Amino acid sequence: MIIIKNFFSNFILRRLANLQFAIGMLLLIGILIAIGTFIEQDQSIVFYQTNYPENQPIFGFVDWRFIYFLSLNKIYTSYWFAFILFVFASSLIACTFTTQLPLLKKFKLWQFRKNSTQFEQLNSVNIQDASANNLAFKVHKKNYHLFRQNEKTYAYSGLLGRVGPIFVHFSILFLIIGSTWSAFNGYTAQQIIPRGEIFHVQNLLKSGNISYIPQSFSWRVNDFWITYTNEFRTNQFYSDLSLLDNRGFEIKRKTIFVNEPFIYNGITLYQTDWDVLGLKIKINANQTIQVPLKKINTTGRKVWIGSVPITLNDGVKTNYIILVNDLFGNLFLYDNEGKLIQESVIGQPIKINSQVSATFSEFITTTGLQIKTDSGIPLVYFSFFLLMVSVYISFISYSQIWQVEALTNLVVGGKSNRAVLYFQEELKRLVQKPKN
Repeated sequence: MIIIKNFFSNFILRRLANLQFAIGMLLLIGILIAIGTFIEQDQSIVFYQTNYPENQPIFGFVDWRFIYFLSLNKIYTSYWFAFILFVFASSLIACTFTTQLPLLKKFKLWQFRKNSTQFEQLNSVNIQDASANNLAFKVHKKNYHLFRQNEKTYAYSGLLGRVGPIFVHFSILFLIIGSTWSAFNGYTAQQIIPRGEIFHVQNLLKSGNISYIPQSFSWRVNDFWITYTNEFRTNQFYSDLSLLDNRGFEIKRKTIFVNEPFIYNGITLYQTDWDVLGLKIKINANQTIQVPLKKINTTGRKVWIGSVPITLNDGVKTNYIILVNDLFGNLFLYDNEGKLIQESVIGQPIKINSQVSATFSEFITTTGLQIKTDSGIPLVYFSFFLLMVSVYISFISYSQIWQVEALTNLVVGGKSNRAVLYFQEELKRLVQKPKN
């Protein structure tokens, strides 16, 4: 048992805590992330077969079979990538507890220097007829922690600056844990829902290996509308959503738009898109039909077009073309020869002939929603907060001052890990004799 313990502490921990090993692991992770950026992630097998065919492999060997064999199509949720992150995290933990924390304890220990020869590598000065008590008072006034032992004095300041690397290690650990948990536990779905419909989360774009999609509640699209600019371009689109429990009772209701999502228990709904599916038309106020519309993009604007079959009194069925270019309700009706019959709006009847009239009563619209859960985000944000804190802490200078009293003189020396020139000037001011 002792042999195993010694092997673990002397070999495994020492190897994990090695700086070169940690840098190598970090470089490997960076290369894998770069590969994940180059190779599209979480696509269908048809996509990879089309873009990475066997007869034209990249670099002579990277085809879709190679990608699938190494799980390069889902790097961030593969078990081997998680294992690499685990090894790197273990290296950070080993370095923190075997190197950084012991060093922090060492910095707090009294480090007296006994003779003047130990001051040769320091910023030191030899003072004649100086008072050790006077120097100690000045050092204490500068917020140094002071220790005296007979004729020897030791003082330090800015110990917090030595905590910076520890904060960096923990911030990277939290980042790894949070992002890995999100990758394996999160999911993203994209759905197009007609106004007034109730839906569950179904159309998954990607999901983690251990993700869970709750089915105990549902969502309802109560309403959908769009605002336009003065140039008749889309300004913003809104969805009025309700969250329902398994009995159909409303739990929460909110109107969402771009950059204003619906958040509930870690599930976030984003407004992403919209569309017009069709148009409801009343014929002679006694018949209602639904006409599907097809979207066409022209010069950055959306236009919808559809065919309206209307049976005239003589029994002849004629197809009319309906054109919609916004949701203000402006409509254009054309005959089958492309001649404009009438421009109309929602709710206004159009006379087809003396016996037949048509009223465009309502648009059938849909809203595009993205449903996403990312439970590791709070930990990721906290890791960035720690990283920012560590940057500021790292600017704090850790300074040390020693003094040894001789028979007729006082030897004073010091060093600092940052702002060395400033520390030298400060040391000169500290040892300067007071003016009478």
